[in-house]
Amino acid sequence: MNYVDKSIQRSLLIALVVLEVVLVCVSTWVTYWHLNNLLEESLYRVHLVQTGPILTRLVTEGFAVLGVFALVNLTALMLAQRIWSRHENLVLKDFTKLIAKTRKLDFSSDPASHPQTEVLALAMAWRTQERTRFTAIRNQVAKLEASVSAGKSPQTLLLAVEDLNRLLS
Repeated sequence: MNYVDKSIQRSLLIALVVLEVVLVCVSTWVTYWHLNNLLEESLYRVHLVQTGPILTRLVTEGFAVLGVFALVNLTALMLAQRIWSRHENLVLKDFTKLIAKTRKLDFSSDPASHPQTEVLALAMAWRTQERTRFTAIRNQVAKLEASVSAGKSPQTLLLAVEDLNRLLS
C-alpha cells in the first residue's frame, strides 16, 4: 500500500533544503565575521593586558552559532510537522467519509470537491468499481427472481445462480 503524497512531501523537502542552504551560508558568514573580529583584537594586543584565552572565546562563538542553527532547524521541523499533520487530517477526513458511506453500502455519487491525492484517488476508483459490481449483482438478483417467478427450467436457474456467484466472488 502506498500512503505517500508526493506533492506536499516535495514542497516540504524543497523548503527544508533551501532553509538549510540559507542557514549554512548565514552561519558561515556570522562565524567569519566573529572570527575576523577576534583575530583583529588578538593581532594588535601584544603589549596589552590579556583578556582571556582565545580558545574559550572561539568555543563560545561556535556554540552560539550552532545553537541558533539548531533552534532554527527545530522550529522548521515543528512547522513542517504541523503542515504535514494538517494535510494528513484533511485527507483522512475525506477518506473516512468515503469509507463510512461504503460501510453503509451507500454508493451514491461522491462529491468532486476532494483534494486529489493518490490515496483518495484510489479510494474513489475502488468505490466506482464496487458501484458497478453491486449494480450488476442487483440486476442479476432481479433476473434470478424473475426466472423463479416465471417458472423457468432448473438449468436456466442454475446458470443465473452461477452468474450471481461469479459476481459475488
